[in-house]
Amino acid sequence: MSTQIMPVSDLRRKTSDVLNVVRETGDAVYITQHGRPVVVLVDYERYEQLLAQARTSPAPVTPETAGAAGQTPYLYPTVENPASSLSAWLNVLPEGYEGDALADSEALYDEL
Repeated sequence: MSTQIMPVSDLRRKTSDVLNVVRETGDAVYITQHGRPVVVLVDYERYEQLLAQARTSPAPVTPETAGAAGQTPYLYPTVENPASSLSAWLNVLPEGYEGDALADSEALYDEL
């Protein structure tokens, strides 16, 4: 399935041709007005499939609905890490590194 983009002025001139292409190939045709997409033409059967899929899919969690349901509104929920769990990272770099990322990485490569 490919995507076609067409200005509304072309659709006016070639309406029956565009409808035939949509029916025969199943391709979606994006109709633009002033260079911006305004509608999409799809085959009726594909449209019905999309509607059925939308009806059976769970509603997305938004910040507004998440608070009421007691859920987190984030796609990737954050996990609380106590500061004590990060102490192991203090010993990753050997002594003498100052926290300057560029200088420290150059010094690490010099050692290799």
